[in-house]
Amino acid sequence: MQSQILPSRAALAKRIALQFSYGQNLIHLVAAPGFGKSYLLEHFVTDHYEPFSKAYIEVGAKTRDEDVVTHLLEHSFSYPLVDVNETLSDNFYRLVKEQGERQLLWVIDNAKQLSQELIIELEKLAKTAPGVLYILCASSRAELFENAVDIHLEPLSDSESIRLMQSFYKTLPPAEDPIFAEFVRQCHGNPALLLQWHQEQQMPKHTAKPTRRWWLVPTMIVAILIVIGLVYQRDELTVMLPQSENAPVVANDAVFAKQQQPSQGEHEGNMQQPEQASDDNLITEKLENDTQAVVAALQQPATQAATEQAQPVEEAEPEQRQSVPTNSHTLPYDHHWYNRQDDNLWLWQLTVMSNEQQVKAYIARHNLEKKVRHYQRADKGWHILTWAQPASRSAIDAQLTEIAELLPSLEPYAKQISKIKAEIDSQPNPELR
Repeated sequence: MQSQILPSRAALAKRIALQFSYGQNLIHLVAAPGFGKSYLLEHFVTDHYEPFSKAYIEVGAKTRDEDVVTHLLEHSFSYPLVDVNETLSDNFYRLVKEQGERQLLWVIDNAKQLSQELIIELEKLAKTAPGVLYILCASSRAELFENAVDIHLEPLSDSESIRLMQSFYKTLPPAEDPIFAEFVRQCHGNPALLLQWHQEQQMPKHTAKPTRRWWLVPTMIVAILIVIGLVYQRDELTVMLPQSENAPVVANDAVFAKQQQPSQGEHEGNMQQPEQASDDNLITEKLENDTQAVVAALQQPATQAATEQAQPVEEAEPEQRQSVPTNSHTLPYDHHWYNRQDDNLWLWQLTVMSNEQQVKAYIARHNLEKKVRHYQRADKGWHILTWAQPASRSAIDAQLTEIAELLPSLEPYAKQISKIKAEIDSQPNPELR
């Protein structure tokens, strides 16, 4: 199973392999910045020439020639003694004489940063190196090598441009959308420009519809009616109160008119005054109860709404606390095993592959269960297989005999566990460069 790549880029990788088979050992891939040269090189080094010993290096402005020479030879031979005072070709011929010929693939990204002396050495080895040596370089400068075949990386078509964007964006406008179509056309097939599409900036914003609280209108109408009814009832009571207050006066006049019955008149007056006081108290209590009922009716919907909004939040907090995973249980592959090892120990790196399925098939084919471990280099997406017996630098050579019996054609590479942990913790970089 090969890594994901666009059809035009896959066809170009096959074309490069075909040029190697025709006897052209030095190929130069030329493209403008942002066209995905680095991604194509990574695809080529992982999915082609599996039995070869491979070396991949990205040259920077501060990279020295000695660093490039050391990196290429360390990934091609076992424990090479590199003399920095000698040229690349002299070191190469000496190591071939000591360890024998082999099949090699060198991939150099950003080759325009190489010095002229190192470019001449690469051209010399491409012509005269014993065994098989394929050299693939990439840069944005044409005719960097005199004796190399320049292969140009063409822009993507409109259909492949949209296909590339669909692999990075979940939702895209239809191809007929005028704004989206103009954006694709102005990018001119450059992957770096295509991946600068911002959905929220290019498309009109859809404002969320406000939640309609339909219950507010009926509640307000009912509250207004209650208030109107209470005001009307209070006006009626205000009119009736003077009539009830005049009643004792009439009774008192009757008592004064009938002087022959003073005790009876006084008794009747005293009986009517408590009745009037009790009536006034009942009316006042009724008004207070009605007012409290109106206030409670107005406050009840707001209280219920606040309670309903607060309950889901309180119920969601325990679920969120339970659903937070611990980092110790989410480490993929054998990363937890590597993190438990001592940083000063060493492991044998066996091979590099592009996906987990290839690693599983390789382990099953060579009966390597319980003998190897595998991790993913996050910044490159590579799956790297190592021997599962950590040892010190002086004692690790004793494992070569057992490895050679199981994998006779393999050239293992010793790597310190501290470096493996750094590759595991490196930042993922899925975008094309």
